[in-house]
Amino acid sequence: MVGITLMAAALGKVVADEGVDFDAQVLKARGIDPQLAQYFRLAPRFEQGPRRVTLEVNGVTKGRIHATFNEHGELCVDSSLLASADIHAPERALDAQDIGACLPFNQAFPEAVVRLLPGKEEVALRVPTHALLSPVPMQRSFSNGGSAGLLNYDALLVSRQFNGQSSQYRNFNTEVGLNSRDWLVRSRQSYSAFEGVRRAEHLYAYAEHTWEKQQTRTQFGQLTLAVPLLAGGAFTGVQLLPETALSTLTNEGIGSNTVVEGVAYSPARVEVRQSGVVIYATLVPSGPFTLSGLPLLSLNLDLDVTVHEDGGSQHQFTVPSATLRRGSNAGPTGYTLAAGQVRRFGSDDRETPLFAATTRSWQWGASKHLSAALMGAGQYQAVGWGLQQALTDRTTISAQHVFSSTPAVQLRGSQLQASISTTINRRLSAGLTASQQTEGFRTLTDTAWNEKRKAPESRASQQLSASVNGSLDKLGTLGAMVSRNATVNGRAQSRLGLSWSSSVFKGTHFSLRLEESLGASVQHSPGTAAFASLSFTLGPRRSLSNYARHDRVNGLRTGAQLSEQVDDTLGYTLGVDRAAEGQSDMNGRLSLLPRYTSVDLGYSHSGAGATGYDAAMRGGLAIHSNGITPSPYPLRDTFGLVKIGDDAGIKLRTPQGPVWTDSAGRAVAASLPAYRTGRIEIDTASLPRSVDVLNGYQEVEAGRGSVQAFDFSVISARRVLLMARRADGQPVTQGVGVYDDDQRYLTTVVDAGKIFLIDARPEMQLRLTLPDGASCRLNVSLAQKSESSALFETAESVCEEA
Repeated sequence: MVGITLMAAALGKVVADEGVDFDAQVLKARGIDPQLAQYFRLAPRFEQGPRRVTLEVNGVTKGRIHATFNEHGELCVDSSLLASADIHAPERALDAQDIGACLPFNQAFPEAVVRLLPGKEEVALRVPTHALLSPVPMQRSFSNGGSAGLLNYDALLVSRQFNGQSSQYRNFNTEVGLNSRDWLVRSRQSYSAFEGVRRAEHLYAYAEHTWEKQQTRTQFGQLTLAVPLLAGGAFTGVQLLPETALSTLTNEGIGSNTVVEGVAYSPARVEVRQSGVVIYATLVPSGPFTLSGLPLLSLNLDLDVTVHEDGGSQHQFTVPSATLRRGSNAGPTGYTLAAGQVRRFGSDDRETPLFAATTRSWQWGASKHLSAALMGAGQYQAVGWGLQQALTDRTTISAQHVFSSTPAVQLRGSQLQASISTTINRRLSAGLTASQQTEGFRTLTDTAWNEKRKAPESRASQQLSASVNGSLDKLGTLGAMVSRNATVNGRAQSRLGLSWSSSVFKGTHFSLRLEESLGASVQHSPGTAAFASLSFTLGPRRSLSNYARHDRVNGLRTGAQLSEQVDDTLGYTLGVDRAAEGQSDMNGRLSLLPRYTSVDLGYSHSGAGATGYDAAMRGGLAIHSNGITPSPYPLRDTFGLVKIGDDAGIKLRTPQGPVWTDSAGRAVAASLPAYRTGRIEIDTASLPRSVDVLNGYQEVEAGRGSVQAFDFSVISARRVLLMARRADGQPVTQGVGVYDDDQRYLTTVVDAGKIFLIDARPEMQLRLTLPDGASCRLNVSLAQKSESSALFETAESVCEEA
C-alpha cells in the first residue's frame, strides 16, 4: 500500500493528458499489480460511476452532490448536476441522458474549465456566465397544484383529585380540509367540557383561492371579517383580500407578532378568548409566561385572558385590540371587500344582519400608509380612516378613527386609537397606545343588542398601555409596562409591571418581575406579585432554575426546576415548590415527539394532598392518493408530501421542524411559506447504511394552497468486506488489483486477502491478476437484501483459476 500511495502522489503532479510509463518488473517486485500502471498512468481521476462530491461553480460552493463519471474519470452531464450548479441544460446533454449515455462536461461546455480533485472528492467548474441561470428571474414562477386532504387535531385533558373529589377539563379541537388545484377548504370545530358543562362549537368552514396575477385572495363561507379598521367578528359570506405574501414576499399571518404576557402563581391553565370564543388554551408553569402566534379571529377585537390556577382560583385581564399586531409591515395595500350575514356562536340569540364592507389602503411614499373604510347594514353604518407614519427611521406613529351609527336604538359613537413607538437609541425603546370609545359606539356584532343580556362588562371605553425597554452593558435588560382598561359602567382594571434580567456571568441568568393587578373585575386578586429566578446552564441542553415568588394570596414560595431537551424527540421538566410554612409541591412534565405526533404529559402533587394529571396531543394527517401520512405538527394552508425510498425513520429538516418518514418512506412538510423559498433537507446521518441520496435537499417557492411533492431519489451503496483466498487456502496477496467483468478497475487488495467493495451486488464476478501472472475469478455470494443496520457486510470467497 505504501508503494501505491507514493505512486498516486507522484502522479498527482502530472496533467491529465500526459502519459507516464512504469517499469512492470519494479512494480511486480514491490508487490504491486503491474496492470495498475495502466489505470494510474494518467493524473488522478474518479472511478467510474456515481460519486458524492463537493461542487464549486465559479468560486461559489454548491454543497455536496452526487456526480457521475465515465470510464475515463470524466464528469458526465446530467439534469441533477445542472440543477445543483444552476447551469442551463443544453439539449444534447438531456438527449444523452435519455438514452443512458455519458456526455462529458467539457464537450457539453467547450468554454468551461473542469478541475477534478479525487483526493478531496471535489469538482470545481469555471463556466461562462451566459451559461448560468439567473439567480433572480425577471418573472417569478411559483410551484402550484397538487391535491391532498388533511385532519388536524389538538386535544387537552386536565384532571385534578383532592379529598376524594375530582374534576376534569377536556378540550378538543379539530380541523378538516382539502387542498386541490390551489384551492383550499377548511372547517374547524371545538369541544370543551368542565364540571358537567359541555360546549361544542363550529368555528368556521370556508374555501379560499389566491389569484396570483391580481395578487388577491378570495374566501367563501363562514369567515372572520378581515377588513382593516372595522371590527366585525364572524360572518357567512364572501371576502376579497390583498395577497400580501405576493406584494411584499412576506408571509406573516394575522396576529403573528402579537404577544400576550402574564404571570401564573402556580401551574395553571390559560384560556384566551376573542368575541367570547376560546381561540387558544394551554398549560403554563408557575411564573411569568408569554404567549405568541395566537390564532386571532380579528385584529380589532380585544383578547380576554383567564388564568385558572392549580388551587382553583382564577384571575383575568384584557389585552386591548389596539396592541394586537399584524406583523412587521405597515399592512396590505389595495382593496378589501366583504359581504354577508353576521354569524353568532352557541346560545347567542342576537340578530344576524346582512352587511357589506370595503376598505382601500394606499402606500404613500416610503413612510406613509393610509386606509379608509366603509360598512353598511340594515340598522348599522360605520366609516373610518387610518394612518401610519414613519416620522424618522426610529419613530412610528399610527392612528385610526371609526364612527358608527345604529339607528334602531338611536346610538352614535366613535372609537379613536393612537400609538407611537420609538427607538430612542440602540439600547432604549418605548411605546404608547391609547384608545377612547364613546358609550354610543357599536361594532357590527353589537347591533340589535338583546336587552335581557345588557352590555357586556368587558367592553372597554378607555384603554391605555405604555412600555419602556432598555439594556445596559453590565446591568442587563430593564422593562416597564402599565395598562388600564375602563368600561362604560365605571369598572376599571389596571396592570403594572416591572422586569429586570441579567447574565451575571457565563452560564447564569438572573431575572426579576414585579406585577400589580388592580380593579374590581380581577377575581381573587393577588395584589402585588414578585417573581425572581436564578438559572444555571448545565450543558448545551440542560438548565437548572431556582426561583422565589410572593403574592398576597399564596404568600412566599420558593422552588427549583430542572429542564433538559435530550434530543429532538424528548424533553422533560422536574420541579419542586415549597411554601413558607414548609408544605412542598412537586411537578413534572414530559414533552415527546414520537415521530408522528406531539405529546405533552404532566403530573403534579401538592403538599395538601391534591394530585393532578394532564395530557396534550396535537398533530395532523395528510390524506393523499398513496394513503395517509401522519405529521407531528398541524398542517397549514400550504404543505408538502415527501417520499424517500421505502425506509422508515429517515429524518428531515422542514420549515416547521424535524419530521421522520413512515414505513412507506413518506413524510409531511406541514407548513411551507407561500411565495417564498421553502427548504426540505435530509439528515444524512439517519439514512440506512446501504442507502444514499442523489441530492440531500430540495427548495421550492410554493403557491398558496398548493401541495408540493418532494421525491428524493435514492441509490444503493452496499458495502462488503470480502476475504479472498486462493484454492490452496492462502489469502490473496496484498496489492493485487481487482477488476470487474468489463476489466474496469474497482479496488486493490488492501491487506492479505481483504477486499473492500463500496457497491457490491449479489453473484458479482471479480477478476484478480496474481503476482505470478496467473488470473483467478471470485464469485461474490451475497443475500439479495443487505443488513441495513450494519456498517458493512462480510463475506468469503475462493479465487478460482480462470
